Amino acid sequence: MTEVQANNLTFHVQPLATPDSPPDAPLVVFLHGLVVDNLSGLYLTLATPAATAGARTLCYDQRGHGRSDRPPTGYTLDDSVADLHALLDALGEHRPVRLVGNSYGGLLALAFAAHRPQRVDKIMLIESLVPTPGWGERMAATLNEAIAGRYDHHFTHMSGRKWDRRVQQVEELLIRTSMVAEIGRQEPFSPDRYAAVTAPVLAVYGSESELLPEVSVLQKYLPQLELEILPEQSHMLLTEAAGQVREVLARWLR
Repeated sequence: MTEVQANNLTFHVQPLATPDSPPDAPLVVFLHGLVVDNLSGLYLTLATPAATAGARTLCYDQRGHGRSDRPPTGYTLDDSVADLHALLDALGEHRPVRLVGNSYGGLLALAFAAHRPQRVDKIMLIESLVPTPGWGERMAATLNEAIAGRYDHHFTHMSGRKWDRRVQQVEELLIRTSMVAEIGRQEPFSPDRYAAVTAPVLAVYGSESELLPEVSVLQKYLPQLELEILPEQSHMLLTEAAGQVREVLARWLR
């Protein structure tokens, strides 16, 4: 475990590499989803296998999540972009990086690539949220359901202290910060913001995902987009089809 100071916050960071990893290889940064997620999901499923295969990888807990600082405010997409920019600077990573984002992490990858196109080599989206009109309101409604206590299905694999700790973190993030209100005010991407993304994008979705119909928006505005659909899979690719996603990641890295 490593702690890094960036953007006036302390971030829990987990870099991974092997002796065979070329020191000049692009860094692969893994971006996790919102609220019920942290770096552990991507660290175990994708980052570790990628590092074992020779890639330089980095996972981190986004602000408010896991072991990173949980400030009372600052939960817009632009705040997340600023955090990633500052974190890469603090780590001395000034060459273009590769971004792998799951769910909200995919949206962050797109936003970062639009804001800092010179810092991104290429992008892999895994069941990424799509910034269509109303996406912020829909996300806030989902978070309000979590506040009402209907998020137990996310923790069916946990028990005891691990359960208590994760539920406490979720409640603190949703109730004691301005996250829900700030997310609810988020705007859709404009055509110009999409056009600012110059890196090639690979988008991976399950054939049964509720997000799949919105991918047509990405196809419209990102001509460099490549779409891969995993049959008979839902939004929960990292828990239901981690092996298939690892295969896609391995091809993407090569």
